[in-house]
Order: sequence, then structure tokens, then C-alpha cells
Amino acid sequence: MTFENLAKLTNAQLLNEPCISSFERIVFDPNRVKRGDLFIGNDIDEIKTALVKDAYAVLSDKQTNILDDEIAWLKCENIDDALIGLLRYYLMQTKLNFVCFDPIEVALMKKITAKESIIFLNSDARSNFQKILDAPQNSLIVGYEQNYLQNIYPAFEIPAVSILRPITKIKSTLFLSSFEYKDQLYENIKLPEFFLKKFENIVNFLDSKSIDYKINKCDFTPYFYPIFINKALKQKSFGATTRAIIVIKENKDLKNFINYLNKKALWAKNILCLQKDNKYEKFENIEIVTYTKLAEITKLKDFEFNFAIINADLQNLTDLLKKRETKNEPSLFKEL
Repeated sequence: MTFENLAKLTNAQLLNEPCISSFERIVFDPNRVKRGDLFIGNDIDEIKTALVKDAYAVLSDKQTNILDDEIAWLKCENIDDALIGLLRYYLMQTKLNFVCFDPIEVALMKKITAKESIIFLNSDARSNFQKILDAPQNSLIVGYEQNYLQNIYPAFEIPAVSILRPITKIKSTLFLSSFEYKDQLYENIKLPEFFLKKFENIVNFLDSKSIDYKINKCDFTPYFYPIFINKALKQKSFGATTRAIIVIKENKDLKNFINYLNKKALWAKNILCLQKDNKYEKFENIEIVTYTKLAEITKLKDFEFNFAIINADLQNLTDLLKKRETKNEPSLFKEL
């Protein structure tokens, strides 16, 4: 691609008059740059590394000094927006199949399918850009952000899944489900009954596309993930204690999650942990505690409960529990 076309597609300004007029590849990792590549990034040290490796151009949305007049230097308003412009151009010349499911369905689909069968998009524009460019022709690409898909490929599909083979529930606990599907019994799958309908949608979709999957590989997702703990908040294996922190990634379904918890565990004492700045409503049969920083969640050892629901990043919370201090500190929770 020529730098002139690159500037048009990305709404960028060519800041100099380079000795060369085009580039071969687009690279975000400076250590992977080869002669002839366009490096996209803002970090000055990474730019210097790309230059050492013979990059032909640099695209940034920050004001940087031109360190080499022989290569092209371009400045755009926003790198993520620039990547959308490039993707639109690229997708006009290739054949890929884009579909959009809700985030929970995507998370469940990732659990039961092989990595090579579907390309899953995430919330990182640069990662998505590379995945799409590397995708073989006719690949199935699954995302969950409709606005993003609309921007890069307006012809994406929101599948109207035909339920040709329904799931028949046999029994369920708070975290596990047993059911029949296609005349086969699956017992104690790590799938809360709350997600059973979504799971039915995705397996029927996968069947319609002749994509292999393994139901027994289903596992908990960050949208409803139990971390079993003891009184001292030390993590234990699944089901080893009667205490667990239930991590949810989004709070938009909070009311439904709480109703589900109250319905499936009538015997349990439950608490809900919310950040102080969040707006929330009162819920029946559940104690609400507030916190300012996620680190304060370690004070849960001061509370009596069976299940504590918290809207948080799963990785951040598990890392916090591993690193938490054991010394006694005054509780920072405020009871409501």
C-alpha cells in the first residue's frame, strides 16, 4: 500500500517527504518489525526499535520527532479509528463471515470449541485488527460489540438461532447443570441454570455450521464465576467449602443474578459487594456492603456469609486474593 492511500484511509497527515512510497505489512510489536513494514504505535522507545529493524513508516496519534527523514512519518487523530478505516478497506477485498452474539454466549462458545474453528474478537482494537488480517478466507469471526462490527463490516449477522435440538434439563444446583442434548446425558456441567438457554442457542448454532465442540469442556466464565474460599479467604477447590465469592463481569443483570441466587440457595446467607460510587437499589434477603478500592474486598473475612457477589475483573480479584496481606486491619467496609 502507498503512503498516500494509507493517509486517506486513516485520515492521517504525512509529515515528511520520504524516499520510499509504500510499505508491506502492518506491525504493532516493534520486535516483530521487518524491513519494509509500517509500525503503528506511540512509545518512543518502541519506535526506535522499529527503526533499527528497518521499518519503512511510523503511524502515531501523538506528536513525535521525525528521527529518520528517509522513512514515512504519519500522524492520525486516533489509532483505533485509523485501524477501522484500514479494516473497512481490507474487508472489501476478502471473504470473511462475521456474526454477533451477546458476551455471555461468546464466552461459553469459547469454552467448548477448538481455537482453530472460530476467530473470536475482543475489546482490543489492535488485537482484533491482527486477528482479522491473519484470518484465512471464509473464516467465521465471532464478536459481541455491535458498534465495533457495524463500523468495520456493516453486513455482519446477528443469528436468529433455530432451536432444532432443545436441551432438556434433568437437574441443577447453583453452579452445575445436568441435561440431555441430542439423546446424550451430560451430568454436572459447570454451567449455571441461569445460562442454560444461552448455551442451547450456541450449541444449536454450532450444529448448524457443522462446527465441532465438546460440551464436557464447558467451564465457568467471568460473567458468573465462583471462587470457593475458607474463613481466612484462602482459595479452595470447587465445592470444598460452603463459602464462595461469585464474581460477575457486568452488573446490568445484577437483579436477575440475585434472584437466581435467592431461588437456588434458600438456605444461604448472601451479601452483595458494590463500589460506593455505583448507583444501586435495595434488594431483599441480601446484605449490601460498599467499598472504595478492590483491595478492600479482603475484609470479607470480617463477615459471615455463604455467597458474596461482586462486580469485578476476575483476574484482578484472583491476583488480589493470592497476594493479600494476612495481618489484621480494621474493616473498611461500610454496612448499609
